[in-house]
Amino acid sequence: MSQSAASPDRLGVEQYDFALPAQALGDSLEAIGRMAGVAVLADERYARQPAPALSGRLTVMEALHRLLGGSDLRIRHTDGEAVVIYAPTVDARARGTANAGAPVAAGDIPGARAGGADFSGYIGRVQKALLRTLCGSAATRPGGYRLALQLRLGDSGKVARMRLLDTTGSDRVDAAVTRAIQGMDVGAPPPAGMPQPMSVLLLPGGTHCAAPRTPAQ
Repeated sequence: MSQSAASPDRLGVEQYDFALPAQALGDSLEAIGRMAGVAVLADERYARQPAPALSGRLTVMEALHRLLGGSDLRIRHTDGEAVVIYAPTVDARARGTANAGAPVAAGDIPGARAGGADFSGYIGRVQKALLRTLCGSAATRPGGYRLALQLRLGDSGKVARMRLLDTTGSDRVDAAVTRAIQGMDVGAPPPAGMPQPMSVLLLPGGTHCAAPRTPAQ
């Protein structure tokens, strides 16, 4: 699912005809992203929340504000090709939690179910490969940073191209994550028709990596 550049100006100027039913917020965000050609990322705990019906000729920002009205969710622009939906107070509090669940849920990746096909099984492979890769180094171990990125997989299942959609807040971590994920092997070729690139969101907080094994005494 290739995505066109989506500058903040464009998101607030170009209008689209929306006719979305009342449904899960994640489904509405994915529909908006598909129509406007922008990755709209939200953690699964927010994606499951109900969203009202949306209709009319609106800009992306107008549509997002209508969907999020009355909630504590905020909108953050990244580098012009993605929008992150987040709740500041929850995200800050999550840093102290013991376990925030799966870092990358299938529902967080736009296109998990597209064109009547269900790609969530393969996306589960992507989740495991991404987690294994990031947990393999102290420099990239998740939990203390927010990560928004796009992956494009080659025919063999290796990452052919990746790009950060936003900084993690540290140039050192940005560089380490980029080096680690470039060439990452998912272990199987992507299924035919799966939308690419995949947009992935990893929030800070929680214990995303398994505790290292201690040698037997």
